[in-house]
Amino acid sequence: MWRHLMHAEILSIGTELLMGELVDTNSSYLASELAKLGIEVRWVTKVGDDPSRLHEVIERAFGRSDVTLTSGGLGPTSDDLTRETIALVCGEEMTVQDDLLEHLKSLFSGRGFPMPETNVKQATLITSAEAISNPMGTAPGWWVERNGRVIVAMPGPPREIQRMWEYEVAPRLKERNAGVAIATRNLKTFGITEGGLDELLSPLFDSENPLLGIYSKQDGIHLRAIATAETDAEASALIAPMEADIRGIIGDDAIWGEDDETPESKAIGLLRDEGLTLAVMEAFTGGLLSNNLTEVEGSESVLKGAAVMGHTVPPVSLGVNARIAEKHGIASGEAAQEMARAVRQAFGADIGIGISPLALESDGGNVTAGTSFIGYSMDGRSASTFGHYPTRRLRIRSRAVTHALLGMIRFVSGLPLEVIRPRR
Repeated sequence: MWRHLMHAEILSIGTELLMGELVDTNSSYLASELAKLGIEVRWVTKVGDDPSRLHEVIERAFGRSDVTLTSGGLGPTSDDLTRETIALVCGEEMTVQDDLLEHLKSLFSGRGFPMPETNVKQATLITSAEAISNPMGTAPGWWVERNGRVIVAMPGPPREIQRMWEYEVAPRLKERNAGVAIATRNLKTFGITEGGLDELLSPLFDSENPLLGIYSKQDGIHLRAIATAETDAEASALIAPMEADIRGIIGDDAIWGEDDETPESKAIGLLRDEGLTLAVMEAFTGGLLSNNLTEVEGSESVLKGAAVMGHTVPPVSLGVNARIAEKHGIASGEAAQEMARAVRQAFGADIGIGISPLALESDGGNVTAGTSFIGYSMDGRSASTFGHYPTRRLRIRSRAVTHALLGMIRFVSGLPLEVIRPRR
């Protein structure tokens, strides 16, 4: 069986979450991190800043879960009620801690203004609580232990909670869950549907240790195996045969990345390893591809240049042969390949990527309204693929960028592009 010595509950606190003003990314982050520690998440709850409902969910969580993690409600305002509610559930009084108060005052003093009186509540503790350092903000967290159970209160801003989790909370929970070693493997695929993978790998999903999960993501379908054992080596040994089975069934060329790799980091790493440089010309994606590439460390040695063109006129000034677009249409594989060739030569790069404008209407064949073509060029060869993108929203343009990068990885590796063509 897949062993868990502890189970957990996550509470995301804040009326803004229920109103859709903020997206709750904290619960998904914490759930993923807890899995790495071998702690099973059984419940995730969102609750507003209503005192009675907040009391209800915290009391229930503290009574049924080994570990309760809360995010939000640690600010200085009157509707930040997480501390007060935990104190009420524990039947303890909050008292101001001199050391925490002095630290808060020094933070505000360093910013050049006095601490508002409302922030004093952030310097309080109950007897059962320890303060958790928060170098990214003013609100320290709480670590509360009672009757063998733990509740950890953390701030809502993602950069604060992630820093607190990584350096303060996770190490303590790992120590508390000693004796369980966790191994994970995340294989990232593209071009095979979720249903197709489920059918191909059906026998593997019956395994309990390792446990195999399937997740639809922006960059394809992810297959994550998690194994638990008494040692790291034993846990890794449990995963290895399953990974071999997956690769044997779907093929290595259907797997573009592993674990924490992103399409951008994979592409930059491949080009750097091969000693190749890149230039890109974008229409539909409007510079998003080059922007994402520049965020990868080391991209400056690979990306030699980028250009953004309009949606109707090819940039003749960069060497694009306008007659190709006139003959085949601006939204065509031929035009995308010409864009890739032109930008590669204009910037003196080894590889060129061209992303065409969106087709505005159907041609009666493969090209329907919303089709964009992606072209690739190296010295001596070129290729193109296409995708169907119904809008210009960021999420859709991000999908096209992913498509372009995974296609480039296959192009450079000598693999056919058709495998990475996404579903409509």
